[in-house]
Amino acid sequence: MRVMPGECESGLMNLRIDLVQDFPSFQALAPEWDRMVAEQFADHPFFRHFWFTNYYRVYFPETPLLVLTGHDANGLVGALPAVQVRRTLAGIPLRTVKLLAGDHSPINRVLVTADHQDLLAGFMNRLIERKIDLIYLEDIPELFPDRAWMERFCREQRLQLEIRQIRRSPYIPTSGSFEDYRKGLTKKFREIQNNRLNKIQRAGGFDITVYAGADDIDQAMDTMRHIAAHSWQGKEGSGLFSGEKNAAFYPVFIGHALAHGYGRVFVLSLDHRPAAFEFHVTHGRTEYCLKAEYSQEFAHLSPGAVLDLELVRRAFDSDIETYDLMGYADPYKIRWTEHFTPYYRYFIFNRTTAARAAHLVYFRLGDHLRAMKRKNHHPIFQSPHSNSGKTPALR
Repeated sequence: MRVMPGECESGLMNLRIDLVQDFPSFQALAPEWDRMVAEQFADHPFFRHFWFTNYYRVYFPETPLLVLTGHDANGLVGALPAVQVRRTLAGIPLRTVKLLAGDHSPINRVLVTADHQDLLAGFMNRLIERKIDLIYLEDIPELFPDRAWMERFCREQRLQLEIRQIRRSPYIPTSGSFEDYRKGLTKKFREIQNNRLNKIQRAGGFDITVYAGADDIDQAMDTMRHIAAHSWQGKEGSGLFSGEKNAAFYPVFIGHALAHGYGRVFVLSLDHRPAAFEFHVTHGRTEYCLKAEYSQEFAHLSPGAVLDLELVRRAFDSDIETYDLMGYADPYKIRWTEHFTPYYRYFIFNRTTAARAAHLVYFRLGDHLRAMKRKNHHPIFQSPHSNSGKTPALR
């Protein structure tokens, strides 16, 4: 067991910070961790202990764990789940602590509430004391860590901070009626939707099956695997079950989501033959559209696009308030919405020589060179909704 207990530091109001560095000790935190997430983060599925242990088991099995936990008299009140890696910036190797997350993490954050910023400061100080060169927080939404707080903290600690927007994630507010929403889409996109619906109806129509609950896991998995084997993602090696790691991660996560009531699989069938699926996770009144694939055998009937339309329609007829399309503002997604959530990368450079050099070369000099290249003026891709003035400019 490698748990390094910390003393209650001044300014932390009797909070104790511990450092967990081995997987068995991290696993042992599960009951207390999930109690904290349920009480402070509304039991968010992407913050639960299972999400992090499954992610570490598959994507970081040989990587040193570095999990900071904060405790008061009542138990666990905050955590920073992270791993220690070697990252290179501008050719300079840096001892880096990054969140226990990656390409398959829909949303990240430090698990500290806004009223416990003293605990976040304690976490940062513990990492600084370990002579870490870089603290890297990736895919963080605007809400937390608070940007103004982080800037003030880094200034007081003489740390160099760079914050960069990594992506804009599209979402659809589902208040109001579906018909009113659809009227706000471009005329061309509505015509495309109508043509697809008419074409699939002429071919015999479609059925949508919803898999939810532990009893549906095996059938849902078999159906998804069948579709994925014939999808373009599956053939290119980027599908839900493609590769050793995805094949180890997603079946376990999907099974857990269905068994615990926060996940659903939707399958569109044509003449009783599965043609497209989507896997969604629901938290509160937000529905996350995580994964979707369709069989190329039915590509001429656009089963994936038809399933998209029907699921958006269902969201408007439910108590869902936010239908999150996830990922990036890809052209095929921004036809559906003019609303986006920005996500950021936080680069926090320690006072080490390597960190100072990497910051100088990669950001100060690098930003100058990138600014010179932008003088060539490459037009920014515009959303079809851009004339409404509601789409944030790319940064």
